[in-house]
Amino acid sequence: MKVTRGSFYWHFEDRDALLDALLHLWEASNTEPMLAAIKAAGARGDREDFDATVGRLWIDETEFDPAFDSAIRDWARTDPDVAEAVHRIDDIRVAAFAEMFKSYGFTGDEAEVRGRIIYYHQVGYYTLGIRESSAERKRLGALYDKVLLY
Repeated sequence: MKVTRGSFYWHFEDRDALLDALLHLWEASNTEPMLAAIKAAGARGDREDFDATVGRLWIDETEFDPAFDSAIRDWARTDPDVAEAVHRIDDIRVAAFAEMFKSYGFTGDEAEVRGRIIYYHQVGYYTLGIRESSAERKRLGALYDKVLLY
């Protein structure tokens, strides 16, 4: 029938179109800012840029929405197409971190593994719902940097 009380069909052809749009929104809103921050963090090959770029992104949460990321990951558990999209984006994000570590002087497998560790750490952080204020996270930032970046 394609009849609703609202304007759903004005915006989307069907439910699948809505879900596709949601997935594209996630890629654009949660991946593009992250990739830009990672690129900026590695631009000068200086780990000191990390907090002002990627670290800020993770603490501030205005450019990267961890709840949105978690919701997409939850959806991926029940939809193989979404799972494939999440895996693809995870691979892109990990590769970006690996490149960042290469700019810091790490090579090959070590850069790849460090890229995985820092990314998996962050995904685990918000997926587990760690209860920590941004002030507390900022306070511990130098220690996180020491463990994850050096």
